[in-house]
Amino acid sequence: MKESIPAKEIGIRINMDSASADKKKAIRERMPRPRIGLLPTGHLIYWSQFPGLREKCLKMKEEISKRLSVIGDVVVPDLVDTPEKAQQAGQFFQSEQIDILLILPLGYTTGMVMLPCVKQLSVVVRILNTHLDESYDFPTADTAMYLYHEGPCCIPEYAAGLISIGKPFKVRSGPFCSERFWNEVRSDCEAAAAARAFRSLNIGLIGATYTGMVDMPIDEHRWLRTTGNLIVRPEVEEIEEAFHRASPDQLQDMYLQFREMYDVDMSVTEEDMKISAQLAIAYEEVIVKHNIHAFGYYWWGEKELITQLRAQSALAVSRLAALGRPGVTEGDLKTAMAMKILDLFGGGGMFVEFFAVDYADDFILVGHDGPSNINMSEGRAKLQHLQVHHGKTGHGLGIDFEVIKGPTTLLNLSQFNAGDSFKLIFTVGEIIPGDLLNIGNPNCRIKLGLPIHEFFDKWCQEGPSHHIALGAGDFSRELETFAEAMAFKLVKI
Repeated sequence: MKESIPAKEIGIRINMDSASADKKKAIRERMPRPRIGLLPTGHLIYWSQFPGLREKCLKMKEEISKRLSVIGDVVVPDLVDTPEKAQQAGQFFQSEQIDILLILPLGYTTGMVMLPCVKQLSVVVRILNTHLDESYDFPTADTAMYLYHEGPCCIPEYAAGLISIGKPFKVRSGPFCSERFWNEVRSDCEAAAAARAFRSLNIGLIGATYTGMVDMPIDEHRWLRTTGNLIVRPEVEEIEEAFHRASPDQLQDMYLQFREMYDVDMSVTEEDMKISAQLAIAYEEVIVKHNIHAFGYYWWGEKELITQLRAQSALAVSRLAALGRPGVTEGDLKTAMAMKILDLFGGGGMFVEFFAVDYADDFILVGHDGPSNINMSEGRAKLQHLQVHHGKTGHGLGIDFEVIKGPTTLLNLSQFNAGDSFKLIFTVGEIIPGDLLNIGNPNCRIKLGLPIHEFFDKWCQEGPSHHIALGAGDFSRELETFAEAMAFKLVKI
């Protein structure tokens, strides 16, 4: 019996009438949980000079650990106040396989209680310039109280040490009560965990890229250098054989799923639903068998059945996208990868391209035919029969829905001017309400943060593909940390 997609990935089946906020919550539940290394540092000589200071510092460490435990699994050694303990802490963090290292100076410390630890690690590094107190009473404070608050003193020293060994870092500053501070830390931790998950992905291509599209091919060696994996290439015949194997019980279950997911138009025939259900079963079998996490697919086909196995794939591939395994038509692996990055951030991920520029109202219209991600919909997605799929052979069902309004990230993964791996190109805008195309495919209006004529030139100069991954939310901070963790170049437009 074939393995099925894990139950924890099938939150989308429960209630597709749920509000957008509930869908976002379901997406976030699939995000990898960060493994957070917390390095508490102190100055050994102070403990004997100022009784009680060490205990106060340890209490602050415990309070910060509790807050971090809401974000992820916290891995923390004993207080590090000598170079020897720093060396041991590095070994400890290596054995615990952390995603990110947060350095917490508890008062002033020398850089050598931090550097022997960091030198052993290949993870994202952040220095926490934080304190339980927003302020304290300077006139009445004694020396112990002053030292308790003197963490900022050593942060430039830490920075100098990290720069000297070529280790990237950022400083996150703010009091313990600052939500802005914690949002920055959360974004760092979640993005570092997403990078760890991304490195373990299997990317697949079924068929080939769309004929003549010069931006679709991918340099497989870049993926090999990034992850140690080659691209998985199932045969189209595997889809065909699994299609024929679908059992009546499997079909009945898939019919029910489709009825839960979609508002089905009268134009949709039982034969349409049967083929789509068979294909959904077939795609799940092949994708799970090869353990593929994101994929592209495309083939033309000379036989009617082979053509229709591709033309009728929209529901099957959309279902997998909603379950966290995005697939895209036209064989565009790079955009499938970008969609998966957004999914790992909790932002869904939808396959789009530029449809039009509305110069009168200053917005860009984006969308795409074929598979989509119904986690990005406001309310229920609609199914209707399309006699023609533009630019493609065959006919079949079209998916349409209103896209979630609000902040959005447009993300492109490129291999041009990217060094040895990849480059992330992104911009942040807003999905706004307004009249849309009624062509059987989801589309939406995007208002950008800079003039459209400037955007297009700057965007195109970076070598994007014409497809884009669209996510629900502003993921600027996450992309900065993710790119750092993956050693990808990052360009914000």
